Amino acid sequence: MSVELDHASIMTTDLEEAVAFYTDILGLALRVIEDDPVRDGRQRAMLTDRHGRDALEIIEMSEMEHPSVPGRGAIHHLGFRLPTNEWQALRARLDDASHPYQETDDRLFVRDADGLVLEIEHA
Repeated sequence: MSVELDHASIMTTDLEEAVAFYTDILGLALRVIEDDPVRDGRQRAMLTDRHGRDALEIIEMSEMEHPSVPGRGAIHHLGFRLPTNEWQALRARLDDASHPYQETDDRLFVRDADGLVLEIEHA
């Protein structure tokens, strides 16, 4: 059996801000913003990796602001890997945007607009 990760799914309180972070800063590409086919009344964005494969689904859930929402914080972090030159370009974009991050052992640790930790390595 060969299992492949299709995509990761995260929740956000602000879809526009989350999409901007993951596209403008991290470098994923926006494939679509659409009505969520599973959750009535919700919007979602699908973002792709550099090969055009779906990598991240972002679901807008304004009620996530309340700490009692089930599933909140269920993901510890998302891990990404970039070629070294793209990793360095990402670090420069973070600096240009004054977006805080930590660099440890050739990894960047950065939080998205909703506080989710991203670990970004380079190859």
